[in-house]
Amino acid sequence: MSLETRDYTVLIVEDEDMLRQACSDVLDAFGYRVLLAANGEEAVQMVKSEGERIDCVILDLTMPGMNGAAAYAQMRKIKPDLRVIVTSGHDVEDALQHFPKGSMFEYIQKPYSMYELHKRLQKLLASSASNNEA
Repeated sequence: MSLETRDYTVLIVEDEDMLRQACSDVLDAFGYRVLLAANGEEAVQMVKSEGERIDCVILDLTMPGMNGAAAYAQMRKIKPDLRVIVTSGHDVEDALQHFPKGSMFEYIQKPYSMYELHKRLQKLLASSASNNEA
């Protein structure tokens, strides 16, 4: 299956300005449409207002205010089938402790390469697209 990145909109939720912008620049260069949020509250508002356009969220776990786990819960209430990649400096076992059992998301540990992020994003979007075609 060929994945046309220009057909997908990705919301990047990251409180670190430099990392948020770097992710945006790289995903834009790969052809994705990119939306940005600096914290969990902004992310939830974007899903409320732009949810139909958003295909995937790249979500930082540790942020001031509403953290990634709380934002994930709110976003999934708004859009239950939302695809999410959680990012964190914690290892996966520590990160999973912040989410209810059975939460559905991909996980990528910081620091990660932009190439690795792109590959994970492609895999998630391709698997979701093939599930929608079935």
